[in-house]
Amino acid sequence: MSNFTVNGVYTYSSSNVYSYLGIVPSNQRQLQEAFREYHITPTGTDWDLKRLKNAIYEDYSTQVKEQIENQNQNTPVIPWSGLLAQIGIQATGDYEKDYNAFNNAIKLLSQSAVDGQAMSYFASLRSEADIAFGLSNRPAEQSSNVPNFYDFMEDNVF
Repeated sequence: MSNFTVNGVYTYSSSNVYSYLGIVPSNQRQLQEAFREYHITPTGTDWDLKRLKNAIYEDYSTQVKEQIENQNQNTPVIPWSGLLAQIGIQATGDYEKDYNAFNNAIKLLSQSAVDGQAMSYFASLRSEADIAFGLSNRPAEQSSNVPNFYDFMEDNVF
C-alpha cells in the first residue's frame, strides 16, 4: 500500500483514495492537481476525499446533463427519416405528410420498375415503412454517448 502526500503535508493512503474515488492516481501530483482543480483544501482527513468525490461527481453529472440536453435539442428523432432518405425524400417530422410522400414516391418508382429485383426492393421498403411508421407514436430510443463515471474520472482527474 502506498501513500499520497498532498501539499507536502497531508497524507492519504491509496486504499482510502480508492475506496472514495474508485481509482488510484498514478502519482501524488495527480491527486494534488485534482484537489486544486475542484477547489478542495486538503486537511489530511478522509472527509477531503469524500468532498473530492462529490465535486468530481457533480462535475460529471453537469456534463452528462448538458450533453443530453444538447442531443435532445439538436437532433429531433424522426423514426422514418432513414427510410425516406433511401428514396430521396427529406423527413419533415409530420407523420401524415411524410407517410403520404413516401407512398406517392414508392408508387411512382414502382410504376417505372421493369425487373423483379427493383420490385423486390420496393416491396422491402414498404415492409420497412410499416415498421418505421408504426413505431412513430412511441418515443424513439436514442443511442447514448454518455460517458461512464469511472471513465470520466480516469480521463479528467487522473
